[in-house]
Amino acid sequence: MKSKRHSLHPLFYSALFVFLGLSHSAFAGSDEAPSLCFDLSKKNTKLLYPAPTRFAEEGKESKEFGTDELTKRNWSHVDGVVKKPIMSLYQKLLDPMTTRNAKTTRVEMVEVPTTGTLKKEHLSIHVKPVFFITVEWEEEWAYSVLEGSEASPKSILISYQKTNGTSHIRHFCGNILLKKLDDQSTGVFLVENIDADHRSAEDVYNGILGTLRILRE
Repeated sequence: MKSKRHSLHPLFYSALFVFLGLSHSAFAGSDEAPSLCFDLSKKNTKLLYPAPTRFAEEGKESKEFGTDELTKRNWSHVDGVVKKPIMSLYQKLLDPMTTRNAKTTRVEMVEVPTTGTLKKEHLSIHVKPVFFITVEWEEEWAYSVLEGSEASPKSILISYQKTNGTSHIRHFCGNILLKKLDDQSTGVFLVENIDADHRSAEDVYNGILGTLRILRE
């Protein structure tokens, strides 16, 4: 199962398209601060795209993807139902390796003190698709309760964004919304946008669809 899940995650795609499209020498001195989507120094309630009023029926997905005409950023959003409790999915998504390839990826995680959010993490990501290439960038992730309480959440918003690293990923951010439908099922809405080399809107869609499928395993 792991080989299947690792091939789908958006961050693995990010490393892969850089590897396929660039030579080893292109990685030298390629750090650049990206534009940010969120202010994660405080509780974030911002969604990049409005959440659905109804989730796609069990076993199916509702999806859309495209390219913004002004920014040229590729985007996608996907939603569906997962037959698992909301806290089970939250705990799964706290692990940065849930959707990453452990054979090629190393993640250093530091929990960041915060107020008003469930948890905030700083990730340093190192991907080595082949022995002579390493792709590195940093992200911040924040987890907030939108409805209910920390002990009994009805909806949780996860927000993430690239904050530093390879300039071949110029902009990268997204949300994962978990909404309790009942004790054993959760509506999941994923939205992501990116400006990066060799990364199409369909790639973005395939990546977040892969994340939804991982959550259903």
